[in-house]
Amino acid sequence: MSKDELAIYFDGEGADLLLSKISELLDGKGNVEHVGCLRLLRGDPEEAMIELRLNVLDRLEMKNNSLLLDMSSDALEYAFHQLSEFLRTGYFFPSEFWSFSREGRKYDTQVFFGKLTFVKMTFLTPA
Repeated sequence: MSKDELAIYFDGEGADLLLSKISELLDGKGNVEHVGCLRLLRGDPEEAMIELRLNVLDRLEMKNNSLLLDMSSDALEYAFHQLSEFLRTGYFFPSEFWSFSREGRKYDTQVFFGKLTFVKMTFLTPA
């Protein structure tokens, strides 16, 4: 992925949790929602946080272990649709989610949704 792309991967539980938070924003139950998650840093998972904020503009910011997403109602509705379809079908199509402006960047950052798959590692002992 380039510097202007970001992928967010979900399993069913994570998609369901984010879907419930988006639903609360769309229903007017608040302006900010937080979702705990994991992020990979140099291949190692560490705890992180996604903060969703209802806003007029679509903007993305990354700070320490947080992903801050200012999202318009259109972006929230599309996220709701994509996550609902993922829970129904088991995949994202299309994987492109939304473009977000980002301070200091010439181009918008394209965010993609993907299915989290677990790779089972087998270590073989030489005979």
